[in-house]
Amino acid sequence: MLAIDRLSRDDLEETAELHHRHLHMGLFPKMGKGFLRHYQDTFAESPYGIALVARDEEGVLGALLGTTWNAKHYRWVLQHRGPELAAFGSLALMLRPHVGYMFASSRLGRYAKGARRYLAGQSDTASPSSTGAPLSVLSHIVTQDRRRRCGVGRQLLEEFRRLARVRGASEAVLVTEEGGLGAPFFERIGCECIACRKGADGRSVREYRLKLDRTLRHDERLSPLDRSHALVRSDFHELTAARVFADAHGINTAIH
Repeated sequence: MLAIDRLSRDDLEETAELHHRHLHMGLFPKMGKGFLRHYQDTFAESPYGIALVARDEEGVLGALLGTTWNAKHYRWVLQHRGPELAAFGSLALMLRPHVGYMFASSRLGRYAKGARRYLAGQSDTASPSSTGAPLSVLSHIVTQDRRRRCGVGRQLLEEFRRLARVRGASEAVLVTEEGGLGAPFFERIGCECIACRKGADGRSVREYRLKLDRTLRHDERLSPLDRSHALVRSDFHELTAARVFADAHGINTAIH
């Protein structure tokens, strides 16, 4: 029987494997599963994070990571988990020189500026939310290919929507690759496309807004999320979070 639970540290081995195997865009998956475990754990520990798993008797079927107040989440991460992520991120980059070069040449300066801004609290009031409420971000969602067409992704999103609303958010944003499987799914459930642009790695992406006070629209046709294992990778994070702390510090996702 399918159940949606909060992600625990016992789940991180499986959820990091899912992330590493199916969400390829951006920097963090290239830094390895060890780093991803620490990165994912910040969403579970942060008072502004949401970390969910879908499971059945056989184990983890899918995972979702997001934030209820994006700026405060990343400031919390910097203050409470920053040294740990910096250490594991630096080790991962040293072991992967080509990834380290990519980070230094394309992200280091931007992330350092973002980290200073978050630590100074300058980002707490700056929010793209159209309502002026805290900005919630759906950062990553991924499902096992062995349980396609079962509605796993939809149930993860419904629980994310419920938790984010309880914590005061009125809408969430997410980013997915142009031409991929995510865009049709998000449009089908009622997300509004608000921007098309280039992501940090040069790929074309679409940014969507999801109104959290509305039930997800239902379509009897199979959604792309239920046809595939990999789905979103909220690209929004390499644009916001990722600016948060040197990728060694890691916050990328939404553009991962």
